[in-house]
Amino acid sequence: MDRRRCRAGVAVGAGVALAAAAATPAAAATSWAVLSTPNRGVIANELYGSAALSATSAWAAGSWYDPNLAAPRTLIERWNGISWSTVTSPNATPYYNELRDIDATSATNAWAVGYANGAPGVNGQPRNTLAMRWNGSRWSVVPTPQPGTNLRQLYGVKAFGPSDAWSVGWYHDASFHGEALLLHWNGTAWTQVTAPDPGTSGNSLEAVAGAAPDDVWAVGSYTDSGDSGVLGHPLALHYDGARWTRAELPPQSGSGTFLHSVTALSPDDVWAVGSRNGYHEPAAYHFDGAAWSEVPISVATGTGNNVLYGVAGTAANQVWAVGYTSSGGGPQPLALRWNGTTFTAENVPPQPIGGMLAGVAATAGPTVFAAGTRSDFSSDAGAFTDHTLSVRGSGN
Repeated sequence: MDRRRCRAGVAVGAGVALAAAAATPAAAATSWAVLSTPNRGVIANELYGSAALSATSAWAAGSWYDPNLAAPRTLIERWNGISWSTVTSPNATPYYNELRDIDATSATNAWAVGYANGAPGVNGQPRNTLAMRWNGSRWSVVPTPQPGTNLRQLYGVKAFGPSDAWSVGWYHDASFHGEALLLHWNGTAWTQVTAPDPGTSGNSLEAVAGAAPDDVWAVGSYTDSGDSGVLGHPLALHYDGARWTRAELPPQSGSGTFLHSVTALSPDDVWAVGSRNGYHEPAAYHFDGAAWSEVPISVATGTGNNVLYGVAGTAANQVWAVGYTSSGGGPQPLALRWNGTTFTAENVPPQPIGGMLAGVAATAGPTVFAAGTRSDFSSDAGAFTDHTLSVRGSGN
C-alpha cells in the first residue's frame, strides 16, 4: 500500500468557508523559480520530503537508483543558501532503501524516515521501517520497531527537539490487516505507541505535524470491508500529550478521499491536504481549534489526476499546498496558495517533459521550498528518466 508509488516514475466540492480565515487580509502571489539540484547515477532520482530551518538552510530526501544493485538507495540533499548538494546517507540493507520524509529542528538535529527491504526486488521482504538521524556532521541509521509481519514502513516525521520526535506509517498485522503506525522518539530510543484503527480493512498514516509537543496531528486514510468503487476515507488523529484519539472529519464530498500531508501553524490553524474521487480532485481540510471543515478548491486543474501531496505555511494567509496536475499530456507541478480568503493557483515553472511536487516547507520571509521529480531524457541511459526537482518560492 505505497501511495507514493502512484506518482513515482514520471518518465515512463463544496465545503464550509472559514470565517476566521476570511477575515485575514489576502496575500500577494508567490514568485517561483527552479533551483538546480544534483542527481546520483543516470536514472530514477526522486525527492519526496522537504524541511527548512531558514532561507539558507533546507533539506530534501528521497531516493536514487543504483543499477549495480538493481535497487533504489537513500538520497539526501542540503541547501546552503546558494546551492543544493548531496549529503552522504546510509542504507540499512543492500536492497531497496527509500526515504519518504525529513524534518529538522536545528543544524545538529534532523530526522529522515522511510523503509528498507530485506531481500531483492520491489517487494523484497521483510520490508522494515527505516529512520536515520543527522547530528551536525553525519547521518546514521537508528533502530526502529518492526511490528506486525513482513511489511511495514514510515511515511512522515515531525521533530520537536533532540529528545522528542514522531514518525508515522503503516504495518501489516498477523492477518495482513493494515494498521496505523505511530512511533515516538524520547531521546534514547524509538517506541511504538497505540494508534486508533477505525478501518475494518486497512489503515495508513502518511504525515505528522504539530504546533507543540502536546498538540500533534497525524493524517492518512482508512478502508472498510465491503467498500465499493474507489476505496479510501480520510483519517485524522490527535495527540494531546497523553494519548492519541481519532478526530471527527466532515462527511466526504465525493468518494475515495486520501489525506497525504498536514501542517499545524497554531492550535487553531491546522491544514490537511490530499485528493478525493480517487486522485482526480485536490482536497483540503482546515481545523479552527474546535472542528474540521472541508475547504473548497475551485481553481482550474487538469482533466486527469489532480493531487496535493504536501502542505506548509507561515501565517494564516500564507499556506501552500503542492502536488501535480495532468491533462493527458503528462503531469505538471501544481502549487496552490491559501491567501486568507481562498485557494489560488500559483505560476510554478512548467517542466518541458513533465514533473510533480511531493514535499513543501516554508520559513520566514516567506521562503518556500518544494521538492519533487521531473522527467528528463538521459543521454547516458539513452532513455527518459526521473531527475530531482526543487522549486523555491518567495513572497510577502
